[in-house]
Amino acid sequence: MSTETMMNKPLDGAGLAIVNGVINDRLSKKAALADLPTKTSQLTNDSGFITGADVPEGAAASATPPKMDGAAAVGSENAFARGDHVHPTDTTRLGTTGDASQVTVSFNPAADRKTPSSGDALAVIVGKVVKYLADMGTLAFKDGISADDLDASIKASLAKADSALQSFTETDPTVPAWAKAATKPTYTAIEVGAIPMTMADSFAKKSDVAGVYIYRGSVASFDALPTENLTVGDVYNVEDTDMNYGWTGTAWDPLGHMFQLDPLSEDEIKAILGVTV
Repeated sequence: MSTETMMNKPLDGAGLAIVNGVINDRLSKKAALADLPTKTSQLTNDSGFITGADVPEGAAASATPPKMDGAAAVGSENAFARGDHVHPTDTTRLGTTGDASQVTVSFNPAADRKTPSSGDALAVIVGKVVKYLADMGTLAFKDGISADDLDASIKASLAKADSALQSFTETDPTVPAWAKAATKPTYTAIEVGAIPMTMADSFAKKSDVAGVYIYRGSVASFDALPTENLTVGDVYNVEDTDMNYGWTGTAWDPLGHMFQLDPLSEDEIKAILGVTV
């Protein structure tokens, strides 16, 4: 049997125990052959940290606090910095926490309205926003705009339009008479483009398609399946085969098929793992 064929077979509990035994055996042999270090000074690490043996003779930890707010310099001390040293806050930089409520902002007043653009300095953006607010006047601070806030000429135009709408009479001959009525409490199916009730039998109801398969129960064997008073789509479970069968109108049709998987044997497992017996 080829390895590819064996790999298509399942691994059961007994097989897992065999694999575990092979792994433990190989680990014990590796440990026996390995030349493990006996001191930390013999260890090698990927990050390149030095061990105690690598510290120069006479080296000591620095007692000088870390500096900030100054010009960059390599320094002259020979002592090393402790791993838990802490740098002070750089007071020349704006803090990343807080709401910046104490920051004073200067801005460049904008001569005309322009949209803020990506890359604009804060002073330029603030100037553009101030220009927009100034041009809007009191409207900038209102929740909504009423008719009284509009220009007189605009209010006059709106009044004329409202008057024209109130006195409008539909004269288009293509508009049906029922659509021109002032009130219309009911509409016919044709008027609203709906399907008349007289055509209801031409379409399937939800109940007509909801039960394609209907589970009816279980029987002990295939021979115990009923043969009378059946409807297409009736489904029964046959217990001795644990299979479902659907009634086609003339016969019982199996909804699937049975299959069985044989687990890997001990010899097959060892062959896959390369264990020689």
